[in-house]
Amino acid sequence: MDTPPSTPLTSRPAAGRARSGRGNELLRRLDAALGPALLRLLGRVRRPRPRPPVPQRIGIMKTTGIGDMVLASAVVRDVQDAYPQASIVLLAGPGNAAVARLIDGVTVIAVPTARPLAVIPRIRAARLDMLLDLGQWTRLEALYAAVSGAAWTAGFRTPGFDRHFAYDASVPHSDQVSELENFAAVSRAAGATPRARPAFSPGEASAEPPVPDPYVIFHLWPGGFRSELREWPANRWRELIDRVLAAGYHVVLSGGPDDVERTRRFMAARPVDGVVSIAGEHSFPELLAVLARARCVVSVNTGLMHLAAAVGAPTIALNGPTSAARWGPVGERVVCVDSELPGCGFLNLGFEYDGRRTDCMSGIAVERVAEATLREAHA
Repeated sequence: MDTPPSTPLTSRPAAGRARSGRGNELLRRLDAALGPALLRLLGRVRRPRPRPPVPQRIGIMKTTGIGDMVLASAVVRDVQDAYPQASIVLLAGPGNAAVARLIDGVTVIAVPTARPLAVIPRIRAARLDMLLDLGQWTRLEALYAAVSGAAWTAGFRTPGFDRHFAYDASVPHSDQVSELENFAAVSRAAGATPRARPAFSPGEASAEPPVPDPYVIFHLWPGGFRSELREWPANRWRELIDRVLAAGYHVVLSGGPDDVERTRRFMAARPVDGVVSIAGEHSFPELLAVLARARCVVSVNTGLMHLAAAVGAPTIALNGPTSAARWGPVGERVVCVDSELPGCGFLNLGFEYDGRRTDCMSGIAVERVAEATLREAHA
């Protein structure tokens, strides 16, 4: 039976989503209970320091989010341009370190975000002159910056989160601009001139085309906290598949290792010739090559959407609770299809679901997505 329009495709158990990253309830509670007081204390015992004029080692920290790391690649390039003599150290978490390694000219240090006490010595061992914290709301990342040993630190002053007290420089985090613009404000505080946009090259990595050309990629599965509320209904994906196949394209379903089984179930529910799955089959460098060859990529708002746009693929982004203005993809050929239901597009930092409607993705009609997909694929 087809999934009702207001029902997500399939949901992973809530406990599984909450074990790490932004959905870890225990870390969130500790962060809120202890973080502000510790940061206020650290801010009182030292005065802001001047920014080093010629830093030799610059750290950029973004420990959560594949899409966030894609956006952070622009910060890396701007800082490299501003300080060509410096070595850039990119501090990533387990979930986005592989994407961080796609960025040229950086040393990547993966930190164990589920074990905060193990993070500090790894950062201190980097011996940084400057550290830019791109964390938007967690106090833990601000605490890491405060005890990093870096000679100068900068990060966000996010309303309601009391995380900015111990930085040497802080900039406002705004819910009225794109996250790339927020990241640019941190770059500017560090003495860089923000110009870059997220951009990746397929490089030398190659993967056999999953199907003959031409093909369109569909990415059904969002990640992160309460991801089921950003899934588009299964019956609408199937109708879109039928329309794209009828137009002469093959369809490729993408996904990560955790998406293999549910992609298999989606395909088994109604087998269709011309549709294949590549879920869990490629490394990120190989995936870039597959994305770059696609005539179009249609994705819910998640990390792969940002990767597709950054590698230059025509990208259709489906936005329900996500705001296209805040979290839309950045690229030369991107189209955002937003929910037509009132009260949607409310997500700012990624967890503001309480008291909000849960059916936003049902406000995205197949006709609108199909029109945008075929227009971009034919271009």
